Amino acid sequence: MVSLAARGQDLAALPQQKPFTVTGAVDVRTIFYQARGISARRQPFSYVLSGSPTLNIYGLAVPLSFTLSEQDRQFRQPFNQFGLSPTYKWVTLHGGYRNLTYSPFTLAGHTVLGAGLELTPGKFRFGFITGRLSRATTVDPVSGALAPFSFSRRGVAGHIGVGSEKSFVDLSFVRAHDDSSSVSRATRQEAAKTGAVNNAVLPAENVVLGLSGKLTFAKNWLVEGDGGLSVYTRNQGSKLQVDALPAAVSNSLGKLITLNGSTETYTAWQAAAGYQKNSTGLKVRYRRVAPGYQSMGAYYFQDDVENLTLVPSFALFKQHLRFNGSLGVQQDNLRRQKQLTSRRFIASATATIDFTERLGVDVGYSNFSTDQQPGAVQVSDTFRLAQTQQSVSVAPRYTYAGETWGHTVLLSVDRATLRDQGPGGLGRLGDFTSLNAFLTYQLTWVPRRFTVGATYNFTRLELAQGNDGNRGLQLTADQSFGPKGDFRVGLRGSWLRGLRVGQESKLLGGGLRLSYRAGKHHTFRTDVAFTGNYPDSETPQLRRYSESRGEVGYTFSL
Repeated sequence: MVSLAARGQDLAALPQQKPFTVTGAVDVRTIFYQARGISARRQPFSYVLSGSPTLNIYGLAVPLSFTLSEQDRQFRQPFNQFGLSPTYKWVTLHGGYRNLTYSPFTLAGHTVLGAGLELTPGKFRFGFITGRLSRATTVDPVSGALAPFSFSRRGVAGHIGVGSEKSFVDLSFVRAHDDSSSVSRATRQEAAKTGAVNNAVLPAENVVLGLSGKLTFAKNWLVEGDGGLSVYTRNQGSKLQVDALPAAVSNSLGKLITLNGSTETYTAWQAAAGYQKNSTGLKVRYRRVAPGYQSMGAYYFQDDVENLTLVPSFALFKQHLRFNGSLGVQQDNLRRQKQLTSRRFIASATATIDFTERLGVDVGYSNFSTDQQPGAVQVSDTFRLAQTQQSVSVAPRYTYAGETWGHTVLLSVDRATLRDQGPGGLGRLGDFTSLNAFLTYQLTWVPRRFTVGATYNFTRLELAQGNDGNRGLQLTADQSFGPKGDFRVGLRGSWLRGLRVGQESKLLGGGLRLSYRAGKHHTFRTDVAFTGNYPDSETPQLRRYSESRGEVGYTFSL
């Protein structure tokens, strides 16, 4: 389902908005196709009529789309999740489908169908929203397409805080529950007959408390953090009693959530401290999410993870050298209950060097290493995972833009490797080395609106099963005519030598594109293209073939 929602409307500016406008475009295309040597990938002739108009009603955008072809006829109104957030000064109302975030561990980007309020007088802020978090889904008794089913989930979330962007403190909460009556007993019985669900689908309940804060001191130093405490009852109807909580805590929580033997408590938190001034900074980040942590106000958490990261950045020589990096370690199995503990070493760095206004280079490096150590149970080294993935990229560039001529030269080289270093070596079939490189030159004759370019490509992928790759030259040319450049002609061609499953082949391609813009609303275009694959020796896996494609189109811009 595609879901879109209107942006918040400032009611104070409503008189300046136009009552009704239409924007977008309608496009019609006819496509001709022919293949030799292989089965046709599409019909010899096809047409497509499509459009994406957007209705604007007092600043509220309602997008529509439609497609009509010889194979498909459909109309889509992707605005099937409708919401409004009108604002007047420091008061905002929410209605319909809204997507809000109060903190990373409570309400974190979950869509809510309901109503809410936001108040932001000065440095104070207060907000809440209540409604449906998700609708009930039932299994098709015939196909069992939706498995497992889910209950309707409703809840309320809120936050209160004080401060500015530099220093603040916020409290937030989520309280939500599944409606056990939203899926009938008959539906559950029918679903059970299909075998599409199991008895693990139970109505749950959740209360989450969150604390977020940030403190900036001495202008450039900061400390920030977020924390979450989640109390999750997995089965509201469980008859098991909980006796692990103190009476005072149990009595207090019992007023907010059903407590029984299926109730568990989880924590998650993250913190950072550092220094930042202009482009120079150093920050230390720590994040810990307990196994099983979840909030009904968020779609997904990567749980059972702990990581520590150092993030440096600086700029030297009047911003001619800019550097950003990240160095960290990560591990799971926080409760030491898994058979193996996975540890990752993560390092990445990017640097941009501008020697002059025209000449510069971009450099990048990353290293991701994973190793597993025995945990609760001793495991044979044969099954341990130990991998290292590295990539290095270098991209020097030269750009000159003059009144008459423009030149651009770009070289890019990217090498990546994956190596299995486990004692057993079982994963070495997945080892690979890839090398991607290209050299591009583009020349522009500014007064004539003429551009020509050439690119040499080289790609090589080394696998345990064999090597793949290609190398060759691509040429392009583009010319605009008329006082405003309304008529354009583009040419392209390519010659490549390819390597597939140990066999070499010649790959040829070319095309011509014409377009004409008539005024503000009308554009006519045509495009023809040819591709061919000519192996040195034909095999059942590598055949000689060619394809031709032509297109005539028209676009009306609203």
